[in-house]
Amino acid sequence: MVEKRLMHTKNVLFVGPNYKKRKGGIASVLRLYAENIKEFNFYPSAYFQNTKLNFLLLPFLCFGFLLKLFFLGKKIKIVHIHGASRGSFYRKYLFFLISKKVFKKKLIYHVHGAEYHVFYENASKKVKKHIQRMINNADLIIALSEEWSIFFKKNFSPKKLVVLNNIVAYRKEQEQNIPKKFLQLLFLGRIGERKGTFDLIDVIAEHKSYFEDKLRLVIGGDGAIYELKQKIGESNIQDIVTYIGWVDGRKKEELLATSNILVLPSYNEGLPISLLEGMSYSMPIIATNVGGIPQILKHNINGISVAPGDKKQLAEAIKFYIENTEKLVEHGKASYQQAKNFFPSKVINELEGIYRNLI
Repeated sequence: MVEKRLMHTKNVLFVGPNYKKRKGGIASVLRLYAENIKEFNFYPSAYFQNTKLNFLLLPFLCFGFLLKLFFLGKKIKIVHIHGASRGSFYRKYLFFLISKKVFKKKLIYHVHGAEYHVFYENASKKVKKHIQRMINNADLIIALSEEWSIFFKKNFSPKKLVVLNNIVAYRKEQEQNIPKKFLQLLFLGRIGERKGTFDLIDVIAEHKSYFEDKLRLVIGGDGAIYELKQKIGESNIQDIVTYIGWVDGRKKEELLATSNILVLPSYNEGLPISLLEGMSYSMPIIATNVGGIPQILKHNINGISVAPGDKKQLAEAIKFYIENTEKLVEHGKASYQQAKNFFPSKVINELEGIYRNLI
């Protein structure tokens, strides 16, 4: 049985990246919203992965947005903007001004950025004022976790703020398989320093003699691909680590279904979709205690929490599951129970309540 709850949102206009073509967490969330909302009114704030192309297109998108709100008139009561930091903020700020100042619409600013705090702290005085203006004048701020809620309350004066879980596709519970030979570790996400990809490679390289007959690491994602391949080659760990490029659709489902643990040793995060996906496949997770991750990772219950940059802890966490394979099943079951809070029926129901209270 497939869990599905269609919600009517004919009075809401969603704004965010083109979820049909773009990669990343916001696109994943919007894709699932579109599948579970019957009347999904959407306007793209960006079409391409390339930032420069998006900014070249921005004046035309803003003009199109003006026309859309003008012709839809009173039908649209709420504009729900999904945004992050840096380039995403600058684009969404224009859509905020059009929605709020020109058309006087109720506005929700749904903040996804893993490094929003870094972006704000390092911003110039002028940019900080724009950030404050958008957050303080939005009718509602949606944060991804209690940790992010604290950040917004501490640094801004939002009119209203709620925490809404990210969304992950429903699937039936499956039991973890005890590996007969190799334990398969899976990393999904943008490759680079922020996600801790290279810390993971360093750990595998340092403990190569221990891992080579016990572990296989599969890495899927985009980003610093050249640096990744170079480090794998220099460390001579090609037999342990495999890079498979960006994965989605059926290929991602197969990987999640056949892997044992999802690992994400990030330095900054919002509420990672990849971890929620792993949990929905009954996978224990190894991740850092940053951003909204402590909300979903309960140490020694559905995975192991490590400090960002602590390679010793990361190595010990991986070794723990190799030497205690029965914990894969126990922690995997706990992960699935946690994932239920992020299935569409629950998240969409809460979203509907948010809209009802705002109108």
